[in-house]
Amino acid sequence: MSENTDRCSVFWSTDFDRYASGELRVERVRCALCQHAPCDCPPFGTDEYYALIDARHGQGRGGRS
Repeated sequence: MSENTDRCSVFWSTDFDRYASGELRVERVRCALCQHAPCDCPPFGTDEYYALIDARHGQGRGGRS
């Protein structure tokens, strides 16, 4: 890997293992972004959506410009 390669981070739902094992139904899986079950994220691409991503990644800078 090049030292100039951008890093990518991915958050998985804390319920993923229970879902994958059949222990938890899909509608009970908490969203990795909003952490609600079922997902309650703002519409994709909105400032609110990007603010939620930033908050989850600890950046706290709000919407995209």
